[in-house]
Amino acid sequence: MAEPAAEVAAVANRDEPAQAASNSTCPWCGDHLSTAVWQGASGNGFRLRRCDTCRLAHTAPQLSAEMIAPYYAPAYYGSGNVRFNKLFEMLVGWFRLRRARRLQQLHPVPGAVLDIGCGRGHFLRALRQQGWTCSGTELTDTAAVHARETLGLDIHIGPFDGGQFAACSYDAIYLWHVLEHIPNTYRALVEARRMVRPGGLLVIAVPNLASWQARVSHYHWFHLDLPRHYIHCSTPWLTGALKDLGFRIVEVNHFSAEQNIYGWIQSLLNCTGLKFNLLYDILRRPSARETRQPWLSHPAQSLLSVLLAFVLLPFATLAMLMEAAFGVGGTIEVYAELPNP
Repeated sequence: MAEPAAEVAAVANRDEPAQAASNSTCPWCGDHLSTAVWQGASGNGFRLRRCDTCRLAHTAPQLSAEMIAPYYAPAYYGSGNVRFNKLFEMLVGWFRLRRARRLQQLHPVPGAVLDIGCGRGHFLRALRQQGWTCSGTELTDTAAVHARETLGLDIHIGPFDGGQFAACSYDAIYLWHVLEHIPNTYRALVEARRMVRPGGLLVIAVPNLASWQARVSHYHWFHLDLPRHYIHCSTPWLTGALKDLGFRIVEVNHFSAEQNIYGWIQSLLNCTGLKFNLLYDILRRPSARETRQPWLSHPAQSLLSVLLAFVLLPFATLAMLMEAAFGVGGTIEVYAELPNP
């Protein structure tokens, strides 16, 4: 992936904590007062701070739309928005199908669904086959090309703007690992509430800052993804915010084989001092890599990363099951219903 512009790095690498704090308005309540979550800073100079008022953690400094754009270069998506090899892409498709089945269990009657940040559209395709009316949003044309051109789905391009959508127009709205990418958290959730019909569902999945993974690895945590993630949630914060907006929490899930086994493996590899997210680069297609030929650029580290991944797999699987059982999984999935009047 192309390196971010020099001015982005200059902002991100400010040394003074006070300077970072002054550039970190809370995306939920708008307060400017915050406290460091962890000591130091990430490898690219960004920090986590927790709002002193509402307790939401957020990235500091927060980048404007223009400054964040280099972090969403074409390599972030991969050619045709395909990131992984065929085996992993098959697994991704299976997980999308599983997600669609869960919605059908909670909302058996097909209705209208909006998937904000819909990616390649596999989830929407599965629902369309079951009679749902499906729409999605994506940040760029590059990200939406498969969903629009191959699957023929109705996809809105650009940052999420609830003003484009009518009130009470959807039976289900999904923000699946997308809410953390939206700069104005409060506006996004208020608009989503306006768009959901009474009796409908708002479904949110985000990384869990209170997880064991995060507590162990801090800035080495794979799911942190700075600076693309503006906010960093815990379960009490997220469920509390949704309740304040009038939602009823239907289900909270911390089990995610899709996200959390690998989250443990890559986070622990990052903690060893190996090149950050090197294994993730190896597993991705060449068009979706930060390092185009990681085996040639970092041969010893690449081999060690792969070998250690196999060694860590049993531990990561057990850790994923344990943290899910204790409600501190690496991700949070919340199904919230807007009650009928």
